Amino acid sequence: MQKVWRVACLPALMLLVILEPLVTFAFAALALLGLLTTLFFYLVGPRDFLLWTMLALSLGFAIALAPYYALIRLLSNGSQDDAGSL
Repeated sequence: MQKVWRVACLPALMLLVILEPLVTFAFAALALLGLLTTLFFYLVGPRDFLLWTMLALSLGFAIALAPYYALIRLLSNGSQDDAGSL
């Protein structure tokens, strides 16, 4: 049964690994642009600018990469255990 599960997880793992550079670039770019936008509007923007909301959103994009990498690690660790027996 475990071999069937590994074979079923392999396409998902391949898709996650193929999309990893794009996801990393997109989330890192959104985090950096959000941070720079926050800094810009804090310095020259309106007084009622939501500073902490924008900082939290930017930080959220950076933190969102952690579950993505955790899912890749979870799917890849199990396939390495059974790699010799397949």
